[in-house]
Amino acid sequence: MNLDEPGKPHGEPLAPANWTMKMLQEANQYVAVVMLDGEPRCRVSIAAADQDEATARTALAEKARHWIKEYLARPSSVPGPAPAQASQANLSDEPATR
Repeated sequence: MNLDEPGKPHGEPLAPANWTMKMLQEANQYVAVVMLDGEPRCRVSIAAADQDEATARTALAEKARHWIKEYLARPSSVPGPAPAQASQANLSDEPATR
C-alpha cells in the first residue's frame, strides 16, 4: 500500500496508487503530509503520546485514506490538468467590459 508499510492491515477505503504520504514527527505529534502525484494536498496528525512510529503510521494512513475518499467525492476535486496561466500574449491594454 502506498500509504502504509507492506503487510499492515488496511481498512476500507483504499487509496488510489498516485496518492502517497510522508510522515513527520513534530513536537508531541506525528504528522502525515498527504500528496497526490507528489504534490501536497493536506496534513493529518495524531498525538505521539505512547505510540511508536509504526503504530502512528498505520493510524495516520487510515486517517489519510478517509480524507482522500472524502476529497475525491467532492464535485470539484477530480484530478486533471491545472488551469492555464495567463500569458503576455493573452493580455490587452483595452479596458475590461462586463
